[in-house]
Amino acid sequence: TMTITVNPNVTPTFTQVAAICSGASLSALPTTSNNSLTGAWSPALDNSATTTYTFTPTAGLCATSATMTITVNPNVTPSFTQVAAICAGASLSALPTTSNNNLTGTWSPALDNAATTTYTFTPTAGLCATTATMTITVNPNVTPTFTQVAAICAGASLSALPTTSNNSLTGTWLPALDNTATTTYTFTPTAGLCATTATMTITVNPNVTPTFTQVAAICAGASLSALPTTSNNSLT
Repeated sequence: TMTITVNPNVTPTFTQVAAICSGASLSALPTTSNNSLTGAWSPALDNSATTTYTFTPTAGLCATSATMTITVNPNVTPSFTQVAAICAGASLSALPTTSNNNLTGTWSPALDNAATTTYTFTPTAGLCATTATMTITVNPNVTPTFTQVAAICAGASLSALPTTSNNSLTGTWLPALDNTATTTYTFTPTAGLCATTATMTITVNPNVTPTFTQVAAICAGASLSALPTTSNNSLT
């Protein structure tokens, strides 16, 4: 008699490799299984796409092949609603720490409402996501310019002040025009414009009464000197 031993084929076992993010480091697969079978893996490791790898036991071993699928998750780009441009010094709300597509993270640098700045969103460690940027435009505040109104005499006509500045900013003036007293007027730009207020002082000079030295009475036919063309208080 002869007894021929037939060894069963053993299936190699391995610890499953956790999913990775695309581009992340991927360690070489072990060439010895958890149950001590040696062999080789194919194809070559790929950290850019989900791939199924096959382990082929060393020739002569009573073992079957085994497979392992390593999931490679694509990196998602966080998306955000663009923040509208602001005027320098205006309030700037904190940027959201969760993107429109539900990725969490943090922004840097700190918000600056004085200058146009590009902010970078860094996703929370462990998320398969790329960084994202957002540039928030900060427009400088422009000072409206106007041609100075010349001084007037009290009671003289005073034309309405222009509601558009020399540098094309619209707005309104307060208080109402007054042609009886020197007054400082304030121009307030139209809401939404990146502009500061401006002022203009219009000088109103009081009307002065000329004064003269009374000419003494004369006799008929006596010499009469020409009257002065400049008053005692220097009016010509």
